[in-house]
Amino acid sequence: MTAAIADEIKYDWKLPFRIPHSRKNILFTTRWDNYPDSAQVPISGKASHAYLLLAGSTNPMQSHIANGRITITYSDGSRQVTDLVNPETWCPVEQDYFTDSLAFKMNKPKPWRLHFKTGLVSQDLGSDLKINGVYGREIDGGAGMLLDIPLDPQKELSTLTVETLSNDVLVGLMAITLQRMHNIVHPSIGQ
Repeated sequence: MTAAIADEIKYDWKLPFRIPHSRKNILFTTRWDNYPDSAQVPISGKASHAYLLLAGSTNPMQSHIANGRITITYSDGSRQVTDLVNPETWCPVEQDYFTDSLAFKMNKPKPWRLHFKTGLVSQDLGSDLKINGVYGREIDGGAGMLLDIPLDPQKELSTLTVETLSNDVLVGLMAITLQRMHNIVHPSIGQ
């Protein structure tokens, strides 16, 4: 189950994310005019992994192309890019896409998702929440994406950039947790 304790969300996956409730707590990017198409978050130190909690929108017309991008920049200027490809590394917050081995084929394993209403973490929310059929696969309460980005632990971190690449897409960064050698760090994304 999800439990918010002192602005920290804990759930089945046991990886904590801090999400402040008293100020702006999500960074949105989109190609529409209401948010920027990209935004940077300063990060520092060295880490072996960046774990991101993301939520946003996409649609079937944006399938199998990069909807957005996460770019990690190191202090030496080198970059590491992770594309958000619908439905393999990017999914809509409100639904679970139907997949099969034919027309709706996945080229990678299904992504890890966090069901906001129950705290369930799953790579198959459709089965776990008993969502049936091809259409109308809405997720009651919505679900975010849990993205694990392996990092170069020998390099100093500088920034994390969130960017929306496709029309009709909204990318929201809710939280970042950096895995250090012996501890976990939570960079702030609130403005």
